[in-house]
Amino acid sequence: MHHYVPRYSGRNPEMIDGDIFRIIVPLDDYYSYDAGLSKGQLKGSDCTLGCTLSCTLTQKAILEYFSDNPSATQLEVSEVIGKSVRTIKSDIARLKEMGLLIREGGKKNGVWVVNKLET
Repeated sequence: MHHYVPRYSGRNPEMIDGDIFRIIVPLDDYYSYDAGLSKGQLKGSDCTLGCTLSCTLTQKAILEYFSDNPSATQLEVSEVIGKSVRTIKSDIARLKEMGLLIREGGKKNGVWVVNKLET
């Protein structure tokens, strides 16, 4: 906990010992280790691609990449964004559930369509 929490928030976790042991992990999106990703990978963080406040920085980067490269593969996206393929697959599934990303066509010849919702 003491090793990873400062990477995400810049502060140490608060540990409270009582009847039940509790750990409070302070989170800060602006301090997160992938916060630099939004500056390097995204053209803007103003949710121009239809992201709601529930989108993560990685999901925003995925949407941005697919809007510029609709025939890109998940492996290609993982290499460009710097996340594992498993993370990309999970985030793509979540974006599809949210209606922000649609796959048109088959696995080999299909393309990704970014649904630009009104924010």
